[in-house]
Amino acid sequence: MTAPTPTVVAPAPVRRGTGVLPAWPLLSLFWGLPLFWASGALQFAPTVLAVVMLLLLLLQRREVRVPWPAWVLGAFLLWMLASSVQIDSVGSWAGFALRWINLAAALVYVVYYWNARQSLDHRRFLRAAVVAWATLVGLGLLTFVIPEARLTTPVGLLLPQGITSNALVQNYFFPPLAEVQLPWGAPEAYNRPAAPFPYTNGWGSGFVILTPLVLAHLTTVRFRARHLLIVAGLLASLAPAVATTNRGMFLALGLALGYVLVRMVLRGRVGIALAGGGAVAAVGAWLVASGAVERILGRQEYSDSTGTRSDLYRDTFLATLKAPLLGYGAPVYDETVGIEMGTQGYVWTLMFCYGLVGLGLFMTYLHGTTLATLRARTTTGILIHAVPVAACVFFTFYGLDAVQFILISLSLAVLLRSRRYGEGL
Repeated sequence: MTAPTPTVVAPAPVRRGTGVLPAWPLLSLFWGLPLFWASGALQFAPTVLAVVMLLLLLLQRREVRVPWPAWVLGAFLLWMLASSVQIDSVGSWAGFALRWINLAAALVYVVYYWNARQSLDHRRFLRAAVVAWATLVGLGLLTFVIPEARLTTPVGLLLPQGITSNALVQNYFFPPLAEVQLPWGAPEAYNRPAAPFPYTNGWGSGFVILTPLVLAHLTTVRFRARHLLIVAGLLASLAPAVATTNRGMFLALGLALGYVLVRMVLRGRVGIALAGGGAVAAVGAWLVASGAVERILGRQEYSDSTGTRSDLYRDTFLATLKAPLLGYGAPVYDETVGIEMGTQGYVWTLMFCYGLVGLGLFMTYLHGTTLATLRARTTTGILIHAVPVAACVFFTFYGLDAVQFILISLSLAVLLRSRRYGEGL
C-alpha cells in the first residue's frame, strides 16, 4: 500500500494595497453634518476631509484621472491667486483664503469621486445627501421650538475672544438656529431657519440643492417604509421652508422641479410628469390657501431688500468695469448702499473679486458642465441634473458656501462619470 503524499500548503501571499479608494472621506461630510455643526467644525471639515482624500489619491498605485471640468476649476483657482494681488488688508486676505480653500476642496471632491469607481456610486452619494437634507429639515423644525438658540461649540471655545467677537466668525463657531429679524414696522419677528449654516440664505440654497437629490434617492428606494418616511419628511419640510420667507429659494426650487417635469414629458414619461405636476400644484394651492404666500410676500413690506440689492448690483457692475481683468480680489464696502460690493449673490462675488475673466472661467465650469451632462436619460439622472440647472440661476442671488458648492460639483461629477463609463444615469 502506497503511503499518501503529504499535502504541501503554500504560504499565503503578502497582501498589498488594492488601490481601492475608500468611500468614507467623501461621505463623512454629509453623514457627519450634525456632528460637524454641533462641534463648530463645519467650516474646517470639508478642507480636512479634502486633505485626507488628496493624500489617498497620491498614495494609490494607479494613475489619477482628472475629468475636464476639474481642469477648468483648477484654472479658475489659479486666476483667483492672480486677483489676490489687489487685496490690501489682512481681513480681506482671510476672507479670500477661506473662499479659495473651499473651492479647492470641491475640486478634490470631484477628482476623488471620479477615481473611486469601486467604492462610490450615485446611490451612495444620494443616501448621504438624504442625511444632509434630514439634518437641514430637522434643525429647521427645531427653530419653531427654540428660535433664538445659539450653540456654544467646543471649537468656538478654543478660539481667542478677539476673533470670535467678529459677527461672521461668531455665526460660524457659535452658530444660531435661526436668523431672528424684526424689521421696522413689522408686527412680529421673523424666525427664519439658518442651521446648519450661518444664515438663512445658506439654508435656502441647501434646500434647493438637496430636495432634488432626495427625490432622486426616492427613485432608487425599494423599501416601502423608507419611501413613506422620506415622503413624510418632504411634507414636514414645507414648514421651515415657508418660515424662511425666501422668495429666491421658492423660485429656484420651482425652476428645478419645472425642468424635471419638462424633461419627463420630452422623454415620453407623461404619467410621471402628470403625477409630479399634480403634487407641485397641490403644494402650491396649500401655500396660497394657508396664507404662506401672503406671509412670504408680506415681509417685503417691511424690508426693501429688492431695492437695496438692485442698487448694490448696479454699483458692483460699474465698479467691475473699472477693473475688468483681475477685479478687486475681495469685497469692498459700498458707502452708498451700506453693504459690501461683491456680496449678495455669487455671480457678483466672481465678477467683482476676480474680474470678468474669473467670472467666465467659473461659468465655463458650472454652465459648461451642466450642458455637457444634459443627456441624462433616467428619472434619477434628470433629478440629479436639476441641481446644477437650478444653481446656474440661483448663483445670481445666493452665495455658495463649501457644502453647497461641493454638492453641486458632486452632482455634476456623478452625471459626467456615469456618461463616461456607462453607469446607468
